[in-house]
Amino acid sequence: MITAETNLGALLDEHPQLVELLARRHDHFARLRNRMLGRLMAPRVTVAQAASIAGLPVAALVAEIRRAVGEPAGLAEAPPESAAPEAAPRPSALDGRQVVEVDVRDDIRRGEEPFARIMAAVKGLDAAAALVIRAPFEPVPLYDVLGRRGLAHWTERVADDDWRIWFHRVGASQLPAPPAPAARGGSTIDVRGLEPPLPMVRVLERLDALEPGGALTVLHERRPMFLYPQLDARGFHHETDEPETGLVRIVIRRAAA
Repeated sequence: MITAETNLGALLDEHPQLVELLARRHDHFARLRNRMLGRLMAPRVTVAQAASIAGLPVAALVAEIRRAVGEPAGLAEAPPESAAPEAAPRPSALDGRQVVEVDVRDDIRRGEEPFARIMAAVKGLDAAAALVIRAPFEPVPLYDVLGRRGLAHWTERVADDDWRIWFHRVGASQLPAPPAPAARGGSTIDVRGLEPPLPMVRVLERLDALEPGGALTVLHERRPMFLYPQLDARGFHHETDEPETGLVRIVIRRAAA
């Protein structure tokens, strides 16, 4: 049964006809017609997050999707949802902070993967600075990803296709522990079952700690097409094989010093 927590990417893989249904419901979903943008956007969000991004009632969207694929609408048919809360006031914690801006609007419009740029900016973010992400829609999945890295956020909507999300570090005691250094002989990370963009985020975090000459073995469910260009740009060597059905193994090596 489709629910508010159903992954949109998996849903569209199973029911590609839903792209047109969503596109008719809101202009934002029209981007899913672009194959590259669809591959970039859809796997990162649930149905509830997609509704939130587009400003649609979650229950109504779930009910309509259920009807379109032949499932009973059930409890999602109604009741009407309350009006969205007013935007929160700008937190005083942002006052006087140096601003580091990462504008990913053009990246997303070109169908490029912006998460590596964002995570690189997060890694170098000073405790006294604020990171401002500029995006063409509200990047709801980022809240959870960066929240686990000790970053609070405040969101402002400048226009329908221009959002500014301010991230700033919270107290040091709340920050997550840094990833453990990888052993020189190599280590393994299993990212199967994680929702995007967590697999790529976890891999890039581990690679930051990989010593010269070291290797990292990644166990994945599919070939990570957005990860490969990031590895090439950083000078990592990588090999991929599929030792069994449903298992993709990527061995990543850092060149010796």
